[in-house]
Amino acid sequence: MTHTPVVTPKLINFSSPLAAALSYWRFGFQDFAFVLGIAGLLLGGLWIWASFLIVVAIVIVGNAKFPYDLTEPANPPQGFLDVLARLGLPLMLANGLLLVHYFTMADPLHLIAGLGHVGIDLDAARAASSPFDKAIAIFSTGYQWGVGQSTAHELSHRLHSRGDRAIAQWTGALAFEPIFSLHHPYCHHRLVGLPQDPGTAWRGESLYAFMPRSFMGNAAFAAQAEAARMKRLGLPFFSLRNRFLTAWLIPLFYVAAVLFIGGLPALLAFLATALVARVILESVAYLQHYGLLRVEGERVDERLSWDVYLTVTCAMLYNVSRHSDHHMHPLRQSGELKISPQTPNLPYTYFALIFMTLAPPLYRRVMQPYLDDWDRNFATPAELAYMRANNIPHAEPLPAK
Repeated sequence: MTHTPVVTPKLINFSSPLAAALSYWRFGFQDFAFVLGIAGLLLGGLWIWASFLIVVAIVIVGNAKFPYDLTEPANPPQGFLDVLARLGLPLMLANGLLLVHYFTMADPLHLIAGLGHVGIDLDAARAASSPFDKAIAIFSTGYQWGVGQSTAHELSHRLHSRGDRAIAQWTGALAFEPIFSLHHPYCHHRLVGLPQDPGTAWRGESLYAFMPRSFMGNAAFAAQAEAARMKRLGLPFFSLRNRFLTAWLIPLFYVAAVLFIGGLPALLAFLATALVARVILESVAYLQHYGLLRVEGERVDERLSWDVYLTVTCAMLYNVSRHSDHHMHPLRQSGELKISPQTPNLPYTYFALIFMTLAPPLYRRVMQPYLDDWDRNFATPAELAYMRANNIPHAEPLPAK
């Protein structure tokens, strides 16, 4: 039995840019979630819960009502999608600015006073929020920042756009990942599926083992790559032209700004929020290639990524869940990514699987039938031989009937 659905693309040719944009309105869902988060913090109390639960409900109901997005437009509204992607950073910063004010009575930026002039009482919202409400605010904001890393991923591949890569860095810094554009296109895309790739989760590896390996491995690659570039330029490693070093100035700026606004309590809230965002970011990286492998000399192809074609998931994450085509064509922009009719598919939406990765025995149990299916239908003889030689648990091909 195969667990991989056979899907057929639906080719679309829009009659006009306006028709294309109207068709792709759903890709504004991520920004809509950020706006709901801002509204929840402006109102406080149960509205913090409500803003997050509304997003959860839309994800669950939307994926159930419109299960698959199989469209492949000939003329995607990429300009419209780019505007939506670039809006994410200012919305996330606004969300964070409101959040840190929940943990201080100071108002050095006169934000509370300014909002009061337009009839918004942030003091009252803050007073109406219990410590548990504030904890939910940290979690929901961190989750939104984690989801927002999909726009950082999208923009980090714009190798010839300094502006987009800068937005990607400032977005990534909210999850303490400002160096994503220095390692991801050059390390993960080249090494995906190989044992030395820090971005590919090994079979049986837990999320908690993967995260430090991913963080340290990617940071080491980025640092070494910049050291080599500095050497070619005839400059020392400690130079203002070292992009690895200057990238880390962005999260330091965030830390300094939060300390100025709200002192230590606000900083602790910011760090907790960034930690949630980082866990979301790493859990997505974990599940996108979990347990898949190739041997040296084999080319990168579609079978090395787990795809998800659920409509709301695709829209909220700017089609990053069409991950196999992204690895085959890294420079394709979000609206151009295609579905792969014979690619291994994840059993559930990212939203559900992210929480499952937090319980490693559960995640391994859920994924085992799909890994067995991959071994029998996608693995090459060389890969099966590699797993046998290295005592990696795997499923043997079924005997021919």
